[in-house]
Amino acid sequence: MTNKAQLWTADDMYRFARENKLGFNLWGAWLQKLHFKIVAESLLDDEYAVSSFIGRHTDYDDDEGEESDGGQVDPKFFNTQGYYAYIITNENRLVYARWRPFFHKVSSIPLNDIKNIEPITHIIWGHVRVESLGDNFSVFWTKNVVRRIAKRIQEGVSDIKNNQMYGGYQTNAPMPGSSQQQQPMLEQTAEPKVVYDTSTMYEKLSSAKLSMEEGLITAEEYDEYKERLLGRK
Repeated sequence: MTNKAQLWTADDMYRFARENKLGFNLWGAWLQKLHFKIVAESLLDDEYAVSSFIGRHTDYDDDEGEESDGGQVDPKFFNTQGYYAYIITNENRLVYARWRPFFHKVSSIPLNDIKNIEPITHIIWGHVRVESLGDNFSVFWTKNVVRRIAKRIQEGVSDIKNNQMYGGYQTNAPMPGSSQQQQPMLEQTAEPKVVYDTSTMYEKLSSAKLSMEEGLITAEEYDEYKERLLGRK
């Protein structure tokens, strides 16, 4: 199991990806940090990245390239949409974004909506296909980087299936005979988090926060709304 970090800023996210050999931007660190800045600005309250990586992004509808043995199209390096920043968060989301002048694109999917993670590698290059209930896309880079990226995503999905939440909750029952059975712990008794649909989550929380800042609701009412929206109550 790879170590989980707490990454709050674009610099932290970029540094983590580089130190763990999870991709880099050929056009320079300054541009990749702008991509990560868009990701960081989209985080919810108390949300942070536990892993980050860099790659060239392509949606399935935009795939252009030679067909693989299975009949699917393999994207090529320069046929992709360009470099993106990707993070996995403690709220069990996969968030990805790209900075462009006057236009920024950011998307997110719950990890438990991911139904397939397929790394496809060749002699040098490769990509990992991510299929979910909503978005389907590929992350393209060298084969070794692609394998590391696929492993990060697979671990995130596996943690949810095993009820091991990044946010600090541990819902797995202790093994028979374990000393943990004799010591009640908060992690064992807390209810598991509900992984939410993120298609409108950010907009709802932003709207509620603006209402609080304008005095339409109190801070306590905002906190109550946020906790219910995130499934914590």
